[in-house]
Amino acid sequence: MASQAPANHKEDAKEAKTVAKPLNKEDPNDSKLIVLVSNDGKRFELDRESAKISTLVATCIENDLKAESIPFPAVTGTILELVVQYMRNHKGVEPPIIEKPLKSKLMSDVCPNKFDAAYIDKVGETRQTLYDLILAANFCDIKSLLHLGCAKVASLIKGESLEKIKQILDPQGKGFSSKDSKTDSKDAEEERMKID
Repeated sequence: MASQAPANHKEDAKEAKTVAKPLNKEDPNDSKLIVLVSNDGKRFELDRESAKISTLVATCIENDLKAESIPFPAVTGTILELVVQYMRNHKGVEPPIIEKPLKSKLMSDVCPNKFDAAYIDKVGETRQTLYDLILAANFCDIKSLLHLGCAKVASLIKGESLEKIKQILDPQGKGFSSKDSKTDSKDAEEERMKID
């Protein structure tokens, strides 16, 4: 029995080294494809290096070097397709975060990356898609995509009235009534009176 303990200890140490092995560009596993699977079963192939822009994916790959697919239970296929498009374009490298406060309502003026500006403007044409993309970026832990989506929302509400902001932030248009806005205006006016 005493001879088995050291053998097991050596196997555990060997296994730990295998798991802890850092991924790098010379690693042949990085050139292999990984499949990202949405909650509705849509599958997207992507090279591992590009996929690692997502901290979630990078962690999964580091924990299981032989992983061939990663499920995304909180993301639909339509939204995951947009996330994968972003991943492919950036090839695993997060661009700089957009400077805040925004100096313009135009994404082309505030995004250093022209792809990002066109991409988020297209996504933002449907507000619910934009909001779903922001949630997916948060779930996937892609900080630059999360900030890009939030910057788009900020550009939509920049300089708008309270009523217009409410409409923008409620894509179905049923979350706020005109009665709510009158109450909010009255409350805001009372707050201003207290300050003065």
